[in-house]
Amino acid sequence: MMRTKQNLITNVLTIILLLLLFLALPPQAKAQDISLELEVVQYPHLIFDGDRIPVTVNLSNVSGNQLSNVMLRSSTGEKKTIGTLQTAVTQENTLFLENYKMGMNSVEIYATYYNGESPHRTIWFEVRPPSESITLRIVNAPQSIYEGTSFVAQLQVQNLWQQSVSGVRIKNGAETLYYVGALNANQSLDTNLRIDKYEIGLNRLQLVAEHERGSAPPLPLEFEVIPADSAVKVYLSSLSPANYPAETLKLSLVVAASDQAGISELEIKALTKGIQPTGYYLGEQIAEEQQVQAVDIASLLTGSSPTEEEQEVNRSVRGRELTFEAYDPAIGTQKLSFQISYRLGSAVIQKEFSVDTSIIESPSIRLIQAERIEANKGEETIVMLHVANDLPVSVEAVSVVPVGDIDTSPSEFFIGTMSSNDFLPASFKIQTDQFKDGDRIGFKLLYRIGRQTYETSPVNMVIHFNSAGKANLIVYIVPPVVVVLLVLIWLSLRRRKRGPGNAVKNSG
Repeated sequence: MMRTKQNLITNVLTIILLLLLFLALPPQAKAQDISLELEVVQYPHLIFDGDRIPVTVNLSNVSGNQLSNVMLRSSTGEKKTIGTLQTAVTQENTLFLENYKMGMNSVEIYATYYNGESPHRTIWFEVRPPSESITLRIVNAPQSIYEGTSFVAQLQVQNLWQQSVSGVRIKNGAETLYYVGALNANQSLDTNLRIDKYEIGLNRLQLVAEHERGSAPPLPLEFEVIPADSAVKVYLSSLSPANYPAETLKLSLVVAASDQAGISELEIKALTKGIQPTGYYLGEQIAEEQQVQAVDIASLLTGSSPTEEEQEVNRSVRGRELTFEAYDPAIGTQKLSFQISYRLGSAVIQKEFSVDTSIIESPSIRLIQAERIEANKGEETIVMLHVANDLPVSVEAVSVVPVGDIDTSPSEFFIGTMSSNDFLPASFKIQTDQFKDGDRIGFKLLYRIGRQTYETSPVNMVIHFNSAGKANLIVYIVPPVVVVLLVLIWLSLRRRKRGPGNAVKNSG
């Protein structure tokens, strides 16, 4: 019973204390969130130092009574007097903020009135330096261009400020590249920046959007300028491996122009006399869809030798194939000269190049003595020869014949057709009675290429007879030597058979 009375007294005292605390609260705290509602309608999320920030709010009297002494306030100290707000009325008002800091800001917006206060609403906004109010962005820009053409980059300039700016220009260092002029609040402008002055190789620009309030951080822009004389390449597609005065020299060149270069007035001319046609006018060269097999794909315009990768079999080049013929070419090694010219933007290119050719005076294959001729007087001997075709073409009706009045068997050694790089034997039997030691005999080749028949210069060979005196000397020396050796062997065997015992017995 005593514990129940104590609990009752404690509860009563707690209620009394809470009532006293409620009565001690200020009048506005008692009425908070009851009579006046506040809604933030609009404000900028990005401003620049020195601007006033307009914050638009709606104030709504949701009580059944008139509200007086209404005042719009911020946590940074700005305030605006509204006055009286009738019941069931919503009123739009704007409060301007000036007390902020650089960077991100968080500010509370609320309203007070007689005997109360509205709920607090928090806004966030960023403050930047005025120099950053104009931004510059690269929309599209080529990574490389050819010499003679213009570099064109698409840029976007935007005014992030809530007011217009003037004197906007794009600069690289001290040089003004593009003048924009005025930009309204929040206006963006797409523009094409054209650059005609540059250097061969890599170019680096630091683009800056400058205006009346300063300039934004620089925006890097890089592009490479490729020499105009590399926009067109000439490759050797085919060339006859061996040519003769009676034949026509044929060669094919592949002219390949870069698709992106914009080549015009492309022309190739033959400078060496006797070449037909004398040239080709290609105009605006665009690489054709055909795939041309290139035997040697090192560009003749560079004068450099092809690398191992460029010498890959079946490597192809997209381009235009041009065929030339040279009639009655000069004998020996010579260069067939050409000139190529074209226009690339403001650049005019003209270069000469040549193709090395080798023309043989007359086709020939080799007749080679295979071994030394050694014979015994009065006996038949054999002459051994080799025939080698070093030409890159086949030869027909190949035969080896003796030179002069020589009795040989056969009288003609007929081989027939020999392919390129063939190496075949030929042999003759001769009677030695008609010769003496040191005499020379000759043989030559007859063969045909196409309709033309050729013969080689004679290959002369010396006949060597074995000496009869040397043969008789051997006959006389060998038998005595054999007899002496047999005697020595017999004596050695006899001594071994007798042994040491027999020797003692004989002495006794």
